[in-house]
Amino acid sequence: MMNSINRKATLMVLALISLLTLAMTVDCLAAPKGQMNGNASGPALVFPESPVVVNDGDLDQALKIYSPFVLDCWEIGCRPCQLIEPKINQMAKDFKGRIVFAKLCIDRNPITMNKYGVSRTPTLLVYENGTLVYKQVGNYPQEELEHTILTVLHMR
Repeated sequence: MMNSINRKATLMVLALISLLTLAMTVDCLAAPKGQMNGNASGPALVFPESPVVVNDGDLDQALKIYSPFVLDCWEIGCRPCQLIEPKINQMAKDFKGRIVFAKLCIDRNPITMNKYGVSRTPTLLVYENGTLVYKQVGNYPQEELEHTILTVLHMR
């Protein structure tokens, strides 16, 4: 009797974990897939107005979908990461339609952390056409961040 209850409880926990993992994956991928708006030259991807949450499993897909792409690599308990977050959120709104901003927690995504040599946070990785073109470590004033990103991406 007790063994049967333990087995059922274990199955329920596993099912719940599977559902939560699926929900997180769908949530992470929902924004990069975006919404499509029709126009004369075909459908256009609508860039999100808030940062997309990505992980080791879906970063490559997001890089294929969006360009330019700015990734904020942060870690749990990092005070400079907490200070840069509202700046990233505001830039995502300000540059909607031009640049996609994303966030990745390096505590939970060691593959990306190692692949791009992220050893300190916050680290901003700027991509164009899926290729890393710039890496910046540290928290800077929003105006300076914007200027750097726009300069690296040759945008005005």
